[in-house]
Amino acid sequence: MEKQDKIIEELESDISELIERELQSAPAIIGINIGTPEGTKVASQFKKDIKMTKGEVTAANSSLVFLSSKMLRDSLNQEVSYNLIIGKDKIVLSILTENITMITYLNRELAELEGLDSHISRLQKLGLQISAIIETSDILKEEIFKGLKRAIPNTLVLAIITKDGLPIKIQSTMPESILSAMVAALYNLSGVLLESGMEYSIIGGDNGSVIIHDLDENRVLALAVPESDERKLGQIIAKIKAIIQ
Repeated sequence: MEKQDKIIEELESDISELIERELQSAPAIIGINIGTPEGTKVASQFKKDIKMTKGEVTAANSSLVFLSSKMLRDSLNQEVSYNLIIGKDKIVLSILTENITMITYLNRELAELEGLDSHISRLQKLGLQISAIIETSDILKEEIFKGLKRAIPNTLVLAIITKDGLPIKIQSTMPESILSAMVAALYNLSGVLLESGMEYSIIGGDNGSVIIHDLDENRVLALAVPESDERKLGQIIAKIKAIIQ
């Protein structure tokens, strides 16, 4: 992950300038958070502190746009453009491009006074600008999902979820919600039994195994492979560690 951290550091300075400009020009905007579709935080700026950490915001937003995208595709056969959540005092606007997830917190009163359509339009343009910057960087090449598929090509199931059991990115024939809930439950139960944080666990069968591995403070990784040999499983875990650390 050291290479990825260096790439993010370089990206953050460029993207932060765009975010800062947007925050200054729009009084209604409380904060903007940028992440990758896999839930990796890239850049974040808020005018005032929020209860969630920036990593939690990124992971939750990646899950939100994943679920929204699936719902729109399955029900209307359309790609998601944005997701708008209206609260009593705040509005949350999530935007998905090919390369990023972007979540913006807005003051409801000011945003409605200025016009929600104008905010959606300008933030979609900002999302595309940032997406173009991301596209020219190496961050997407370092994403965990792609790295694992390259390193372990016989993977049958691959999932990145939040520790609350929400799907972020999944490759599986099992319904995403069921798989995510099961992985989160297994992860959390393992931690209870250990009386500390779990690093990884293996569910072994005669001809295959499921590996659940802690990813970071907000995410969990799960994959199924057609391997039961202890030595080969050890090699797979070593590959996972090389990619995520």
